[in-house]
Order: sequence, then structure tokens, then C-alpha cells
Amino acid sequence: MTSAAKIRSWQAFVAWCDARRLCSSPANPWTLAAYVRTLGESKRLDAIRRELDQIGQMHYEKVRRRPDRHATVKRTLDSIRRREALKKLPPPSPPLFRDEDFLAAGTPKPARGRKPRTADAKRRSLRVKPPLVRRKGV
Repeated sequence: MTSAAKIRSWQAFVAWCDARRLCSSPANPWTLAAYVRTLGESKRLDAIRRELDQIGQMHYEKVRRRPDRHATVKRTLDSIRRREALKKLPPPSPPLFRDEDFLAAGTPKPARGRKPRTADAKRRSLRVKPPLVRRKGV
């Protein structure tokens, strides 16, 4: 890493912090995580890691602390890594069935077996009394 690249990364971070009225030195880990998150929209993960390391080195030279190694920043990098991995996945395979193969929502299913009973037949079946059952041996 050249010192010019390190200075450019630091200046970009300071400008980003100034625009949002945040303290760039000493920076909170969540400030650095938010900066990494905005970089994730325009840069690839390896470029973000390189810039984050450069900012961490400059920060260490100034205040002897490395906020880039904080768990919040690491979780943010992991989320960017997962998002990039999802972009690299192959497109989903085509569906096994077409939409035309399924019945429409309001279409009744075709009847199988017996014919549907009429309302009169349903009323008659309710009036019929069940046969009495006798016990054996009584």
C-alpha cells in the first residue's frame, strides 16, 4: 500500500464524516461501519477491505486505536460479503409446471365418482331415521 493511497482513503473518510457532522478521529466503530456500508453500494468487497485497512492504519497513527477491527465493522463486512455472494448465484431454474397447468382460483374441481346431491335429496337424508341395532343374545 502506498502512502498516497492511504492518504486518499483517509481524506475520503474525513470528507464523508464532515458531510455528516461525525467525528473522524477518533472515530466510533459504528461510524466506520456506516462508511463501509455506503462504500458497499459502489465498490467491490476487496476494494472496501483495502480502503478499510488503510483507514485503520491512518487512525492508528493518529490515536493508537484501530476501529476497523471492531465486531460491528466485521459484521458489516460480512453482510456485504453475503450480499455479493448472492449476486454470484446462478439464476433459479425454471419451474416444473407452467401457470396454465393449474386451475384458476374460482374454477370448481371436476366431480369424481358420484353425482352431486340435490337440495331435496339432502333434506330427505336428514329425515331418515337410522335403523335400530339389536345386541346379540338379548
